[in-house]
Amino acid sequence: MRILFFIYLSMIMGNTICAQQTTTFSEKCKHHSILNNNQRVSYYQYPSMNNYDVKYLKLDLNAEPGSYNLSGTCSTIVKTTAPLDTFICELKSNMIVDSIHVNGSRHLFSVGNDHIMIPFPLPFSINTLLSIEIYYHGTSAAQMGMYAGNMQGNTLTYTATLSESYQAREWFPVKQILEDKIDSADIWITTNAVNKVGSNGLLQGIDNLPNGKVRYRWKTTHPMNYYMPSFAVGNYQEYINYARPVSISPDSILIQHYIANSINYLNSVKPNLDKTPAFIEKLSELYGLYPFSDEKYGHCLAAIGGGMEHQTMSTMSAFTTDVIAHELGHQWFGDNVTCSTWNDIWLNEGFATYSEQLLMEKLPSMFTPLTASANMLSIHNNVMTVTNGSVYVPDASVFNENRIFSSRLSYNKGAGIIHNLRFEMQSDSLFFKTLRNYQQQYKNTVASTQNFKQLAENICGRNFNDFFNEWYYGEGYPTFNITYFKSSPDTLLIMVNETTSAPAITPFFKGFLELTINSPQGDTTILVNLSSNNQVFSFVYRKTPNGVIVDPNNWIINKTGTITNGVIVPVKLISFEGKSNKDCQYELKWNTAEESNVDHYEIEISTNGINFTKNKNVYVNSGVYGSYNCIVKELFENKYYFRLKVIDKNGNHTFSNIISVRSNCINNFNIAVWPNPVYEHINLIVWSPLTQRFNISILDNKGQVIRKENALFQSGKNEFKILNLNQLAAGSYILQVIDENGTTLNKKFILKP
Repeated sequence: MRILFFIYLSMIMGNTICAQQTTTFSEKCKHHSILNNNQRVSYYQYPSMNNYDVKYLKLDLNAEPGSYNLSGTCSTIVKTTAPLDTFICELKSNMIVDSIHVNGSRHLFSVGNDHIMIPFPLPFSINTLLSIEIYYHGTSAAQMGMYAGNMQGNTLTYTATLSESYQAREWFPVKQILEDKIDSADIWITTNAVNKVGSNGLLQGIDNLPNGKVRYRWKTTHPMNYYMPSFAVGNYQEYINYARPVSISPDSILIQHYIANSINYLNSVKPNLDKTPAFIEKLSELYGLYPFSDEKYGHCLAAIGGGMEHQTMSTMSAFTTDVIAHELGHQWFGDNVTCSTWNDIWLNEGFATYSEQLLMEKLPSMFTPLTASANMLSIHNNVMTVTNGSVYVPDASVFNENRIFSSRLSYNKGAGIIHNLRFEMQSDSLFFKTLRNYQQQYKNTVASTQNFKQLAENICGRNFNDFFNEWYYGEGYPTFNITYFKSSPDTLLIMVNETTSAPAITPFFKGFLELTINSPQGDTTILVNLSSNNQVFSFVYRKTPNGVIVDPNNWIINKTGTITNGVIVPVKLISFEGKSNKDCQYELKWNTAEESNVDHYEIEISTNGINFTKNKNVYVNSGVYGSYNCIVKELFENKYYFRLKVIDKNGNHTFSNIISVRSNCINNFNIAVWPNPVYEHINLIVWSPLTQRFNISILDNKGQVIRKENALFQSGKNEFKILNLNQLAAGSYILQVIDENGTTLNKKFILKP
C-alpha cells in the first residue's frame, strides 16, 4: 500500500536513485489523501449492505492508456444472508449507470449520494443467489481510483486503478466492507492491440477483436477484498521470471512484470526485478508458501506515487528493492489475511514494513549497503520524531486516510512493535510459528489485532496484555536512565529508571531489555525484565565496568537518557502492595533491599493516579533490608492510588511504581469514624448496601446509651456528623450503628477534654 516511507535506495541504474546511507522519505504504499486531519468524509454504508455476501465479480470494461474514461459492465453474484428488499452498492456519481439487469431481466433502479439502489417488489429470502449486471460509463476523477499519464520519457503511456482505502467506488460498482471478500473474479479489459493489460490472477487468454482491439481476460479463484480488483493498461513490454520455493519443488511460481517498453529501462530495473524470486522463496520459508502460488505474482509500472499491493500483481511507480519487498510482504499480510477494520491497519502495513526488515536480515547482500540494524534504527528514530500517537487508529480517524496510512505510526511503529514482540517472545521459533499459523488460520478472510494477540498468546503460552496495552493501544516510547554501582568486588548493581514521552497515557513500558556492560576486560550483555520503575538488578560481576549501552541490538523503540557510574543505588524495592482491611483502612506493605543510603520514604496518595500529595513519612528500619507495614487511616473514597517517594541521604529521590487499592467497604455495611480522638464533634462514615434507616447511639464505658439518633442513608457511602460532644465528660466511648436487619457495628473513640 501507499505512504510516506523510507526509501532504501537499492543500487540500480537508469531512472532510479543509487543507494545512500542517509534515510530519506518517499511514498511506498500509495493511497489517496481524501481528507485532511480536520475533516471527516461524508461516507455512509447502509446496514442492509450486510444482508448479502459477494460471491463473484466480473468486470468487462473498455479502457485506453492515458485516459480516465471507462465503459462496460460490472456483474456480481451475491448470496443473501438475510431477507433483502433492496440491493445497494456504491458508485461515484461521475459514473453514469445505463441499465441494470437482475437475474437476466432489466430492472428499475435509482442513484444518489454515490450509491445505486435496486428495489425488489418482494424481499428475496435468505440464501438466495442473485445475479446483478450493471452497465455503466463515465470519467473517473484524476488520481481518485484511477491514474493516467506518461512515464520514462514518454516511452510509457498508462492508465491504472488504485482503490485503497475507499476509492473502488470511483471506478466500479462495489460493496466497500472489509469483512466481505469477493470469492472469485474475472477481469476483462478491452483496449487497442498495441497495449498490454495486467490484472489479478492468471491470464486466461487474449482475444483479437474487430477494429484493432484486443481483450485481456484475467481470472482469480482466490478471495480478495473489495479494494484489490485492479487493472493497468499501457504500451508495456513483458518481462518474466520464476520463483521456486522449496515446499513446492520442482514446481515454480510465475512472475510477470509489465514495464516500459524500452531496452534501456529494462536493463536499469532488471537487477531489482530479479530479486523478486529470491524474496518470494524466503518469505515462503518464513510465512508459509506464497498464498497465490497456483496463479502468479507480478508488477505493473504506473506513476501512482508509490506501490500498491494489488493481489497477485502490485502496481509500482518504481522498482526500488525496499518497495518490491514491501508490496510482496502484503501478499501475505493484507491480501491473504486482511485487517478486519481500518483501526487495525498495522496488520497490513506494519507487517509489510517488517517484511523489508526480515529480507534485509535474511538476504543482506540484496540490500547493500543498508543493513537490517541500520534500517531498524531509522524506523525507531522516525517513530520518535513525535512524542505521542498510537498504532491503533481510533474510531474518529477511520475515514482520515492521512491517519490510517501514517508512515510514522501504522508503518514504522507498527513494524517496530513487531520487532519488539519478536524480542519479547525470546524465541524466533515461536515468533515465526505465530506468523505462519496466523496466515493459515485466517487465510482468505479478515483478522483483528485481538485475533493476532490471542494466537500469539496461545502459541507462546503467556499473556501479552501489557505489551499491547502499552505499545499498540498506548502512546509514546520510553527513555532509559541507568545507574550502575559496584557494591562489592563480585557484585554489580544496575538501577533502571524509565521516563515516557506520553506519561498521561502510557506511564510505563514493561518487558525485556538488553544492557551491554562495557569493560576493559570485555563487554557483557545481560537481559533484564522490567516490571516496575527504578528496579535494581544485582549480578555477579568481577570485571571493572566503565559504561552501559542500552538496547544494543535495537529491539525496542527507546531513547537513552543518563548513564551514571559510582552512585549508590538508593533502594531496591522488592515489592510494594496494598489492601483494604476490615476497618476500611488502607494497609500498605513493601519490602526493600540495599537501602543503606535511604533516609526515609514518603507515602504519596492520589484519587486519579496522576496528581499525588504527601500523606506521611516512614523512616528506614535499621539494617540492610527493610520490611514495612503502614496503615493509612481516615481515607473514605472507594479507591486510591499510592506510590512511595524514596529520599536518600543526599536529598535525591526516586519513585516506586503506582498501585491502586479499592476499599472493601464499597458493597458491604461498614462504618468509620474520624477524627479519633475527638474534641467537639465526630464524623461518621456509613457504607450501606441499600437504602435503609439506621439507629445511631453513643454508649459509655459501661454500655449505657447516653445519646441516640436515627438517619436514613442511601445505598453506597454516607456521611453523618455528630455535634456537641464537648457536653460529655472526657473518656472512652462506643459509637454504635444498627441497620434495619439488626446488624450492629461498633467503633471505639476517645473524647478529649
